[in-house]
Amino acid sequence: MGRIRNGANGGFSGKAGSIIGSSWNSVNYIKGLPKLSNKPASEKQLDQRARFAAVLGFMGPIKDVLLMGYKGQKAGRATGFNLGIQYALTNAVIGTYPDYAVNPAKVQISKGTLQAPHGIVLNATVSGSLAVSWYPQVNGLNAFADDLMVVLLYNETQKLFLVYTDGGTRADGTSNLTIPADFSGQVVHAFFFYVDRDNTRQSTSTYAAPVAIV
Repeated sequence: MGRIRNGANGGFSGKAGSIIGSSWNSVNYIKGLPKLSNKPASEKQLDQRARFAAVLGFMGPIKDVLLMGYKGQKAGRATGFNLGIQYALTNAVIGTYPDYAVNPAKVQISKGTLQAPHGIVLNATVSGSLAVSWYPQVNGLNAFADDLMVVLLYNETQKLFLVYTDGGTRADGTSNLTIPADFSGQVVHAFFFYVDRDNTRQSTSTYAAPVAIV
């Protein structure tokens, strides 16, 4: 694959003979058409595909959360979505081929230098509401009073994610999240991370033990 340095006419997109032009992350590339192969996939390839399918099926719906949570992290030209997927592939896949699944407790949805949420307690004793509390430690280096708490809930029965970007600030120490009535009797996993006031730094995510909703 070749990289195009933009001239007067820039790069090109599409197919021209046996060449394909494309752009990714503001960089223009050219590559040849892939060669078709009749060779059956190896057991290792099939295993890797099954692992990737499990991770993508779980994390695909939270692409925007991963882009926020990994903002500023550098690994070549990988996006935050790529980094989240890579972490899960290495750390969160459970089961045996071909029945792989993802362990939510091992998933990381953000990474950064802010101090991570700590001392999180979930309380689901009121219908339609999830009460959350945390230790509101503040310092002048990496834990600021107005850091915004981002909350991601995962309902394992419905395989549904809910994202809350108004989960309070670090200094608040508590928040009450409105949840759907049909969550009653089902188990919810929760992830938390902070984003600073300028939306330029974030913390590594913290996972809270699953809670049964009343």
